[in-house]
Amino acid sequence: MLVTIGVMLVTSLLLIATFTAANGDIQLTHNDTSAKKAYYAAQAGIDDYAYHLTQDGNYLSYCTEPPTSNPALNQFPETTHRAIVPSTNGEATNEQYAIQLLPAESAPAGDHKCDREHLVETMLEEKTGGPVGTFRIESTGYSGGEKRTLVATFRNANFVSYVWYTKYETGDPTVDGPVPVGKPSTWWTECGQFYGIRPSQCNTFNNFFATGESVNGPMHTEDHVGVRGEPIFGRNENDRIEFGHSVGVDEGYSNEGSGTANPLFKGDHIPPKEVLSIEPPPGDEELQHIVEPAYLYKEKTEIALEGSTMTVKTHVGTHTVKEEEEGKKEETKTGVAFPPNGVIYVAGGCSETYSPFGPKPAYSADTACGNVYVHGEYTSSLTIASENDIVINGNITTPHNGEGKPTSNALLGMIANNFVRIYHPLTGSREKAEYLKCGTSVNDTTEEPKDLNEPTVYAAILAVKHAVIVDNFDCGTPTLGHLNIYGAVAGLFTNGMTGVISGSTLIHGYGYNANYDNRLQVEEPPHFLNPIQAAWYVQRETVAPSP
Repeated sequence: MLVTIGVMLVTSLLLIATFTAANGDIQLTHNDTSAKKAYYAAQAGIDDYAYHLTQDGNYLSYCTEPPTSNPALNQFPETTHRAIVPSTNGEATNEQYAIQLLPAESAPAGDHKCDREHLVETMLEEKTGGPVGTFRIESTGYSGGEKRTLVATFRNANFVSYVWYTKYETGDPTVDGPVPVGKPSTWWTECGQFYGIRPSQCNTFNNFFATGESVNGPMHTEDHVGVRGEPIFGRNENDRIEFGHSVGVDEGYSNEGSGTANPLFKGDHIPPKEVLSIEPPPGDEELQHIVEPAYLYKEKTEIALEGSTMTVKTHVGTHTVKEEEEGKKEETKTGVAFPPNGVIYVAGGCSETYSPFGPKPAYSADTACGNVYVHGEYTSSLTIASENDIVINGNITTPHNGEGKPTSNALLGMIANNFVRIYHPLTGSREKAEYLKCGTSVNDTTEEPKDLNEPTVYAAILAVKHAVIVDNFDCGTPTLGHLNIYGAVAGLFTNGMTGVISGSTLIHGYGYNANYDNRLQVEEPPHFLNPIQAAWYVQRETVAPSP
């Protein structure tokens, strides 16, 4: 009996021990499951923010108050606002997440949160040696008493991410001049290819960067870069310099012409194999679908920016679509308010193919073309787009300090389906409309031409199908100074057809002085076009230590 009782006692103790251990395992398994659910809830918060940022490149600029409320957004260090993780099977979930907008390490000590009035200073990382041009968010997931936190670093890869963007570093084949006698009609059109692939005749219009020139900001080209001497690329190590096409074993650049290629990289030169492709969209027509009727113009339109209003001049036979429906044909309107959604669109193609040599059509002969002429000063954000060309016929400025840095949040976008052109009238006739054959006498307009001296443009510029170019870039003495752009310049073909250089000396047109606007790293002009393959992306994602 005593033996039996002893065996039962030992068995009972073993059962109790087994139950206790199993119960602990059940608790550990429950906690582990909750921790995993909390992790995936945190991931859902990152995905939530990335989705909204992809849909609206300006999402960060709203801080915690986007147009459509997001219940998960919080200023640092709050987590009180949370959202429920969406169900994937129709059943309710108990998981939640909270998103914090983390201020930059370089943010002012007295303004350590997302500040819409000082967005760049508070959210964009500007610390030397750090991940400049990025911003961070923190997403914390909650489930069953457990929580997990992820930190995501976002970087922008867009046309406005660079002071200089091109797909091809060669002249636009549609404006390379007349086809030489005896050559096929495709003599120039074959030039729309990368260096090393395009035919040798295309080298006449290859762009190159020479001693004395500098790229003052990040740069991206899908092509190979021609270098003569010692040009400077980038302002500091935080500017990415991306040449996407190598020939043989080179690093995306080589000498073109006489001399040697010894560029100075102040920026971070990215090897071609590591350069991500940024593909332009097929056109800007999507903006025509979102513009409000009162701001959809047809054919030649002239706009003078005046703060937050503008004077709009239309020509005989041109008017807005809305006015056409109402049977009105007004020629000039003053005090026109900027559109509520920030977009102006000028519709209409052009029956005559553009040529910079003249230009053709002449400034007085493009009434039936969908061109928009722009100059003036703006204090509110705006995007001006055209189905054909944009012609910059005067300075375009915004309030700025003595160093040229803008002092407001106003941004201007200019998007042309074809060319963005700098007004540069020919002071004489051109012989046979050939390259470098300028005359000296008869104006091609009824008014005296007014060359732009030291033209200054504060804008993000995009020529979707063609290029940014100076009319008659091959004519005139080089006494007009520089083409000064503060913002970003992007074109399918090189933006370098602004003048003619002999050796390292400018002999016609303008020299470039392009400076990047750092605000474009986190903000864009209204509805600015995104590349097909690139936008904001998560550069890095890390798990914060478990509590």
